[in-house]
Amino acid sequence: MEWGYGNTPASTFNPVELDCEQWVQTFKACGMKAVILTAKHHDGFCLWPTKTTDYNISNSPYKDGKGDMVKELSDACRKHGLKFGLYLSPWDRNNAEYGRESYVETYHKQIEELATNYGELFEFWFDGANGGSGWYGGADETRSIEANKYYDYERARNTIWKNNPDAMIFGGTMQTIRWVGNEQGWAGETQWSMVKTNNLDDCDYLTHGDQNGDVWLPAEVDVSIRPGWFYHAREDHQVKSLEKLVDIYYRSVGHNANLILNFPINLDGKISKTDSIRAMEWFEVIKRDIADNLLKNCKVSASNIRSKRFDAENVLSDDFERYWAGEDGVKRAELVFDFPECTAVNRVLLQEYIPNGQNVSSFTLERFINEKWLPVEVSEDLTTIGYKRIVRFQTVKMNKLRIRFETYKGTLSISKVAAFCAEPLLTEPTIRRGFDNVVSMACADKDAEIRYTLDGSEPTLQSMLYKLPFELDSKVIVKAVSVDPQSGRKSAVATREFDIPTTSFKVAFPFDQTVHRMFDDNGFTVCYLNENKSYIELDLNENMNISGIRYLPSQVRDADQHIANYDICVDGRLVHRGEFSNISNNPIEQVVRFEPTNGKHVRFVATRFTNDASQGAVAEFSVITD
Repeated sequence: MEWGYGNTPASTFNPVELDCEQWVQTFKACGMKAVILTAKHHDGFCLWPTKTTDYNISNSPYKDGKGDMVKELSDACRKHGLKFGLYLSPWDRNNAEYGRESYVETYHKQIEELATNYGELFEFWFDGANGGSGWYGGADETRSIEANKYYDYERARNTIWKNNPDAMIFGGTMQTIRWVGNEQGWAGETQWSMVKTNNLDDCDYLTHGDQNGDVWLPAEVDVSIRPGWFYHAREDHQVKSLEKLVDIYYRSVGHNANLILNFPINLDGKISKTDSIRAMEWFEVIKRDIADNLLKNCKVSASNIRSKRFDAENVLSDDFERYWAGEDGVKRAELVFDFPECTAVNRVLLQEYIPNGQNVSSFTLERFINEKWLPVEVSEDLTTIGYKRIVRFQTVKMNKLRIRFETYKGTLSISKVAAFCAEPLLTEPTIRRGFDNVVSMACADKDAEIRYTLDGSEPTLQSMLYKLPFELDSKVIVKAVSVDPQSGRKSAVATREFDIPTTSFKVAFPFDQTVHRMFDDNGFTVCYLNENKSYIELDLNENMNISGIRYLPSQVRDADQHIANYDICVDGRLVHRGEFSNISNNPIEQVVRFEPTNGKHVRFVATRFTNDASQGAVAEFSVITD
C-alpha cells in the first residue's frame, strides 16, 4: 500500500533478499552524497527494534526477529562514505494513543533512540502529513491534532542536536531546510534561500522563496524515480525517463536547491534493476554535461573589484573560498570572458559566495560574435543565483561571454562561473499519431535532429528529416532516431507500428462523446465502457483480413478498471477468447493476434474487469490487419 492503514500484521514483513549494501553502492555509483531512510512511515511500523511499540521489525520473520534495518543501512553508509539521515513520521496510524499526550512521549522516545544509537545524522525528516483515518489499535476512526503544538518540535530538535549538532531538520516548527512546495522535482527559476516564517503554508511561495525573507531556509526538492514513493510492480514500466531525470537535475540542483531522489525498494528488499540502470544513465549524462569548463583558459575581466584579493580571476578557481567581489555602492557590474577562439556553449554555471548571503536578483547573458554583442536566448527567467544556478540554452557560438549583474543587494560576491557545451541528449524520439491522424515526433534535446523512415527500414543520417507534424492516414511502421548533427551520433531506434487510421472505420459503439480518447495516442485519457454493454464495435469501410487488436489500459496512477477477460468477434463470429492475466501488475499495451479472418465488423467484448469492477476503461484501442 502507498500509505499503510496501520493494521497490516508485522508478520508480513520479510524481504528475503534485502541488501543495504546494494542500495548504497548504487547510490554512490550514481554520484549521490547521502541517504535518508524512512524508519517509520504513517502506518507506524518501525524498521528498528524499538522499545516503544511491538509494531516493529523484531516481531517480523525478517532475520528471525533479530534484524535492524536502520543499523544495516547506517553501517553500509559509513562503509562507503555516504552521509546518513532518517525520516520518522510523526503520524502513527497503528498506535492506540495517537492524538493523546502519551503518544507524544512515545514519539520522543523513538526520536531519542534514532538520534543516539546510529551514529552521526546529517538530516532528520518530519513529514507534513498529520492526523486522519487510521487503525489506532483497533479503534478504526479519524483523529485530528494541531501539529504545530502537539508534537513539541522544539524538544525534538534539542534531542536531535544533542548528538547531531550539524543535522538539518526538515518539517515541523524547527526546520532548517524547507519543502519546495511540490513533489514533482523542480524549484522555481527564481529561488531565494530566504523565506518569511509566517508564510510557510503557501506552496507557490515555498517554490520561490522570498528576497525579503527573515530566515535562511534553503529549498529541498523531493521526488521519486517512479510515479510514487512506494514500490508497485505495476509501475515497472513507468520509471522516469532519462530525459525527465536530467530535467529534474537542472531544475533542482541547477535552481539553488538540494535534490532528494526517492528509490522505492522492491518487495524482495532490493532496488529494482530498471531503477538502478536508469539512475546510472542519468549520472553519466550529468557528469558528461559539466565535465569540461570552457572558461578555464579564458581571460576574465570585471567592471569593478573591491580589492586585489577579490580579483575577477577568482571565479575560475575551484576553491569556493576564493571569490570576486564588486565595489560596494555600484548599482551594476559585469564579468567578461574572452575565449582563445570561437567556442560553442549551451550551459553556464554560476555560484554566489553564500557566506556573504544570497544577493543577485537579476542578471543577463550576452555573447560577442561577428563583432557585436547579442543576447543569449534562454527559456527561463535569469533572476536568482544562490549557491548554484545552471542555465541551459540552445548551442550558440561566441568569442566572448558577458554576464551582467543587473540588480543585487548587499555585496556582490561570485565564487564560481563555468561554461559548458553538453552533447545533445540522444534519447529515443517519441512518435505519436493523434485522432486526426497527424504524426508528431519529439526528442529530448533541441540541438538534436530526428531522422525517420516510413517503410520499416532502419533510419540513417540520410533518412527524412523531421521538421513539422504531418498527416499519415494509412497503416504504417514509423522508425526514428535522434541524431547529433555535429558528430553523427545516433540514439537507439524508436519504432511505432500504426494500425488502420481513424479514416478507415466508424465507431458503432459506444456512443460516448469521449470515444475519440481511444484513438488519441494518449495513455492518460480514457473512454469508459458502458456498464451494461461493455464492448467496442468498429465498422470498417471495407472487408479486411483482421488478425488482432491492441489495447492499452489507463496509464493514470493506481487505475484499476482494466479489462481482464475478453471475447473478439468478427462479423458476429467469435474468433478469439482470452485473458490479460497480469494486467494489474503490468498495465502496458496488450497485443492480441489470431488467425486472419476476413470481415468488416469488429467487436471487442470485455467480459471481466480487474478488481471485479462493474465498468472498464480504455486508453487506446486499434485493429490489426494483414
